[in-house]
Amino acid sequence: HCRSDPKMGGGGGTKSAERAEALRVCTRALLDEGRLGSSCSSLFLSKVLSLFVLAGGMFFKVFQITKLAKNKSAAGVSLSQFCMEICVSAITLSFNYHISAPFTTYGESFFILLQNLVLIAQVAYYTQLGLPKFFVGAALYAALLLFLFSDFARDVKVPAPACDLTAGASSCQISNLRLQDCLQAISTVIVIVSRIPQIITIFRTREVGNLAIMTWLLNLAGASIRVFTTRRELPDQLILQFAFFMSASLSGVVVCQILAFSKKKPKAKTQ
Repeated sequence: HCRSDPKMGGGGGTKSAERAEALRVCTRALLDEGRLGSSCSSLFLSKVLSLFVLAGGMFFKVFQITKLAKNKSAAGVSLSQFCMEICVSAITLSFNYHISAPFTTYGESFFILLQNLVLIAQVAYYTQLGLPKFFVGAALYAALLLFLFSDFARDVKVPAPACDLTAGASSCQISNLRLQDCLQAISTVIVIVSRIPQIITIFRTREVGNLAIMTWLLNLAGASIRVFTTRRELPDQLILQFAFFMSASLSGVVVCQILAFSKKKPKAKTQ
């Protein structure tokens, strides 16, 4: 469900100025008085944690990339998951860009996107996907990026029914909803859908293949920190907070699976 209200986006310029002013006030208080109130302390903590997440994001998928390159195999790795993840990254980046969110609250998505593109290229190569399919997918993704970051995507609204359930079906009417708000809501569903096939496959086979536990630990830590930083710096963005919460929860499940099944070696193939 998506709504066109302050909690779901909009007012990016004004809110950005308010956030910048709050940071200036806290910085001035620290330099002039040498102490911080609880509000400023939590803001600076959020900024410091965000910098750690940004730094971690630069190496987030490196462990997975190197593991695939070392084993020269994409066994246990889902191409569809990475494809859905780059779509989520594109939506998240464009959404935050359009609402003028601080780069420190979402910047790791950019670095993770780049690394996911490398992983997709690796999986395509090791599974012999074929150049035609690869380039068609690349062209479609480039078109998606151009659309999401355009002014049209920022301003366009889509008609959708909005009903007041407390007043009965007769209260339903057509409302114009911001496309960006709806896409961010949809991306949360994509996050869930992209993780579930991986989780089900591991439960069924009891094998983790070439999944790198460090990648998933960083995912769990980063998403957990983002729940706090987004709540502190973007308290009106409930969609983002819920997305990070779900990402952290599902990543935790995968980490537990890797710990539980990593000692089990894949079954040897018979000639």
